[in-house]
Amino acid sequence: MHRIVKAHLESFVKSFGLEAEDEALQFEKFATYCVLSSRFSATFDLDDVSTGPGDEGIDGIAVVIDEVVTPSVEDAQAIFASQRRNHDVDVLFVQAKRSESFDLGDFLKFKEGILRFATQTSYGPTDEVLLSARQMFDVVLKEVPKVRNGKPSLTARFVTNGQYQKPAALETALTDFKAQLDALGLFHDIDVRFVDRDELTRLWVGTYSGINASMPAFSIAALPNIAGIDEAYLAVVRASDFVNNLLVTEDGNLRTQVFEENVRSFLGHDNPVNQSIAATLASGAASRFPVLNNGITIVSPDVKLQGTTLHLTNYQIVNGCQTSNVLFENRDALGDVMVNIKVVKTQLEDVFSELVRATNSQTKVEDTQFLSLRPIIKRVEQYFNTYEGADSRLYLERRDRQYVGQDIPATRVFSLHNAAKCVAAMFCNRPELAARYPKQMYGELTETIFADSTREVAFYAACVTLYRFNLLVSNSTVPQNMKRFKWHMLPLVRAILCGPSVPLLNSRQLQQASDRIIEVMGQHGQPATDVFDKIVDICHRLGDVSSDRLKRQAILGEMLALV
Repeated sequence: MHRIVKAHLESFVKSFGLEAEDEALQFEKFATYCVLSSRFSATFDLDDVSTGPGDEGIDGIAVVIDEVVTPSVEDAQAIFASQRRNHDVDVLFVQAKRSESFDLGDFLKFKEGILRFATQTSYGPTDEVLLSARQMFDVVLKEVPKVRNGKPSLTARFVTNGQYQKPAALETALTDFKAQLDALGLFHDIDVRFVDRDELTRLWVGTYSGINASMPAFSIAALPNIAGIDEAYLAVVRASDFVNNLLVTEDGNLRTQVFEENVRSFLGHDNPVNQSIAATLASGAASRFPVLNNGITIVSPDVKLQGTTLHLTNYQIVNGCQTSNVLFENRDALGDVMVNIKVVKTQLEDVFSELVRATNSQTKVEDTQFLSLRPIIKRVEQYFNTYEGADSRLYLERRDRQYVGQDIPATRVFSLHNAAKCVAAMFCNRPELAARYPKQMYGELTETIFADSTREVAFYAACVTLYRFNLLVSNSTVPQNMKRFKWHMLPLVRAILCGPSVPLLNSRQLQQASDRIIEVMGQHGQPATDVFDKIVDICHRLGDVSSDRLKRQAILGEMLALV
């Protein structure tokens, strides 16, 4: 393996606690993480997208609906059960080889694996991740009237440690593969590429580096002093400069990471507002775009104005997602169209949250999309921070990429989504919702988990237990095959340490139970190991547990009866 890639791989392995896995699997997960993270900003579980030995020539696979990696067929069905009719769907495939060359045979195996996935009527791989992805793909095809453009898109990346020199045989095979995929008529956009070590390195560095951009302004005005705001500007910029400088990645894709704080994803061309924006751009009224459109709000912790050029770091578009996407879709026909921009510089999280809420209140937004702005979450974040310097120090990520570039291991950072799943599993006895039905989890448990009266310690106790479990798996103290039970581990830990009763999230009993859990799980030692040894024994006593059986609520009762 090339030394540069090996060094980056070792950094990834350490950050994600994958030391116990062999290097080939580590590299497959590394490549899958880099490719997925470069395309989609939402948090995902590597175990949900990484295949095993029976992988059919595919090492990583994800069905991404509305910019989110979908974890199960049940969640895909729940998404399409809504009234929305313009879901974005991308099916992403990764094959990764440690070799420093691009092998035609390996690529052809990758190609055949994808074609079998897309076309075989009786698709029966032995790998659960592949089988689950195919089930989700079948749901997507059944629901294509609700898919944007009438078809899903396909992205495929063949990754190695070599340098891609465009050999004739591989280029011909790539062209033939694209033609075969196009002939199937199943996909709207088809994006198949080779990724060499330089591109892989760039993708990995991009996962922990900040985003920097500069944009010239046609006119600009500074706003007066505002409490909590370091600087603020109103500007008129060329729409083409806005798109090319702030929205487009090096490979020509939309930089979705800058919309992480915009709680409404792109609503598609069928949306009346977006139709109106596109119509204005295509009409003789395009020159009036700045006065017909409300513009775009950008928030950044670091803004510099030099002359009439704005320099932005780690910026977020908190309002104007629809306008931005329509401009991106029409980027080749923008001409001299101008757009209004509001740029706000602030480093205060509370001000940031207030801006997100205020600028996204004009149209209906699902309440679950505002969870990070609830008072309980601010208190939970502050509670996590009280463990500064402790061996069990964890970080709650109230907003995506909050700790990027701070050299914090990924195993110690819990997104709000994963923290909620931990609490649902440990203190609501619903591990199957955490594992397979997150959309249903929010529907049933949001007002319980995120109530103002919930004790903050519940989040920490649940997260530190999953953190300890992941560490014990990474050093092989807990067998690798126990990872499929990880969400069920949480209520079992609670039952072993605190008894069978489930305390209310606002109760004194909850505080006592959480303190006990943190006492044991908050430090590396025999007490925590003994608890997980007992749980491993319980799992073994269940016999062969199918994935279908694991997603049923009844299995937790069987487990608890063995405590």
